[in-house]
Amino acid sequence: MITTSDSLTLEAPKEDARQKRTRLSLEEAVLQLASERDITTASVSELTRRAGVVRTTFYAHAQTPVQLLTKVLSRELDDVRSYLMEELQNGVPKGQFRELTHRTTNQIIDHVMRHHAVYGSMNSASSSYALRTVLGEHVAGCVIRVLEGGYVKAPSSKPDDLAMYATFLAAGTAGAIEHWLLTKQPKSRAALIEAINAMMPDWYA
Repeated sequence: MITTSDSLTLEAPKEDARQKRTRLSLEEAVLQLASERDITTASVSELTRRAGVVRTTFYAHAQTPVQLLTKVLSRELDDVRSYLMEELQNGVPKGQFRELTHRTTNQIIDHVMRHHAVYGSMNSASSSYALRTVLGEHVAGCVIRVLEGGYVKAPSSKPDDLAMYATFLAAGTAGAIEHWLLTKQPKSRAALIEAINAMMPDWYA
């Protein structure tokens, strides 16, 4: 499962005004399309019509609507990962790792709520892809970096075991967020974070 999207980025370097407008149009179109129907079966033609661009322009950004959606969502999630790793590399005082995970979890929830139309879409195929694949891989990528960096001592240091731990924790986190999104209003962010913390094994928390 751990096939992170670190190398996926939608925004090109030295982007001019025209390129930025095109990128934003594509972003808006793919987010809207994913909120309405199964993005995994959407066509490039559907997306280009919504964005008002030609196919060749689209292919300069992505090969499929799914890849484009992944890039759009992953860019924000990559910022969360970068923040986590920077904090860890700067040194987290003993006993404050849990507080750092609180902050990063809140940042993830902020991201999910900004894109609630996709993550909380009534179209289960799109929301499942966003939650279980894009978000799930992000969380797994964060956890594996924490474990491989030795910031937390896992029961086993074997690479396959670390990958298994990371995948397990990521699936639980994504599943908890998915369930939370489906609950009736008002939603309690504190209750969600408490539930995620409760699932974390003692050796990680």
